[in-house]
Amino acid sequence: MKKFTAIFWRGNPQLENGGYETKRTIEAKTIASARKKAKEKEQCIYGSMTLIEVIPATD
Repeated sequence: MKKFTAIFWRGNPQLENGGYETKRTIEAKTIASARKKAKEKEQCIYGSMTLIEVIPATD
């Protein structure tokens, strides 16, 4: 399994600039499967979370 970094925009209307970027680490075999797993993490209770990009992790 390889590690990938998924970068999201976490929208929150209560913040001054409307949100912030956040990163999550995902383990997957290919970048396509990492994107699929990242899309599943877009759901959140309030506000919104939008996937910006998935890149190979630099450890």
